[in-house]
Amino acid sequence: MTWKTISLCLCIYGVLKEFRPSESYFIPYLLSPRMNFTEEQVNNEILSIGVYASMIFMIFVSLTTDWLRYKIVIVIQALCGVCIYALLSLFTSFTSIVVVEILYGLFVATEVAYYTYTYSVVNVKYYQKVTSYTRAAHLIGRFFSGFLSQVFISTKLVDTYQLNFLTLGSLTAAMMWTITLPAVKRSEPKSETQKMNVIDRALETKLEDEDNDLAENSTEHSKMSWKYLKSMCKEYKSLYILKWSFWVITATCCFNQVLYYIQSLWESLSNDECLQSSINNCTKTSEWNGAVDAVYTIIGTFITFLCGSIKLNMDKYSNLLIIVTSFIQFAALYISIAYSSIYISYINYIIYCAIYQGMMTIASSEIAKCVNKDNHGFVFGVNNLLAATLQSLATFFMTLRGLSSSSKILFEWYAIFCLVIGVCYLFLSILQVVKK
Repeated sequence: MTWKTISLCLCIYGVLKEFRPSESYFIPYLLSPRMNFTEEQVNNEILSIGVYASMIFMIFVSLTTDWLRYKIVIVIQALCGVCIYALLSLFTSFTSIVVVEILYGLFVATEVAYYTYTYSVVNVKYYQKVTSYTRAAHLIGRFFSGFLSQVFISTKLVDTYQLNFLTLGSLTAAMMWTITLPAVKRSEPKSETQKMNVIDRALETKLEDEDNDLAENSTEHSKMSWKYLKSMCKEYKSLYILKWSFWVITATCCFNQVLYYIQSLWESLSNDECLQSSINNCTKTSEWNGAVDAVYTIIGTFITFLCGSIKLNMDKYSNLLIIVTSFIQFAALYISIAYSSIYISYINYIIYCAIYQGMMTIASSEIAKCVNKDNHGFVFGVNNLLAATLQSLATFFMTLRGLSSSSKILFEWYAIFCLVIGVCYLFLSILQVVKK
């Protein structure tokens, strides 16, 4: 298969797996009479389970994705998605929701295989393009998901419960589509990895010629495994990779937290508006969640394609780009809560998410260019693991201090976090200028 055909196959999977209409109304569904959970239960007990689960699963995913050669991990992700929405469609107990959140943690953790699969089968000169294609496919799937969910909810063709069946159908199709993805062969080893494989082959020859003790054999192979792990860790010796990885870790942590709790904020703002309104039977404006997701994803898709083709000297302008976008994201999150208007929150959420998607396209391609082909899963997996760990620590701290009971307070902290990211890179830029 050509790189374009492989990219197309993966992108179709990306669209199918992201077509999850029920996700735009997940919190309203949990708060509905069918599920009957309270906002405090959702924020403090349910959502945090998925955060902790994803962190734990990412440890194993980071270490096994390259070894399993990506496709198996993608199949596991699709299977998890099917199980999640089958459980949501059939059961309503707290225990079933706990299982759903644990499986969702695995679903999120295995996402790294989707983004690194193409790096192992295409030439490095196409990395920026395939990164934009896979991220755009992700956003296109979410666009159709948000658009159709909004149409269905607005016209009352289906309710938040019935949206689960549409999602289940799409994820079942995604699972079947994974069969079309070609298996990934291990590329020719380079440098340190090549040396270790030569040593390994020499060791095997020696073992054939000489009847060595089994314990010695085990020890030697343990040494080889340790050396291979060290070779993967050496990827982080590059300051350029470290700089982009730090941004990916911190920005992804904040982005995921925003995604987890944004619907709770909208529910809170919508309830406040209804309480302040003198109109009887006030219509909750949070019913526009699907439309907002559709708008953000279509704008994000355009930005992603733009970032995939843009020619910019990242060595020179990367710090400036990160600083400016971090400050804009800070402003977007802060304004979302400063005016207590759900419509202002919608607009700023779109701005925040679109910027993140564009920056992630650039960051992913820049990291991929500098990493050995056989180590992409490890590097991206470790970045996701550290992001999930940071997210878990933030969730634990906020739950412990009782901050998660108020969505507005949570978003104040997220805004400050974006500001801190921008300030860190501002200091880094100043240090680089001073050193010159």
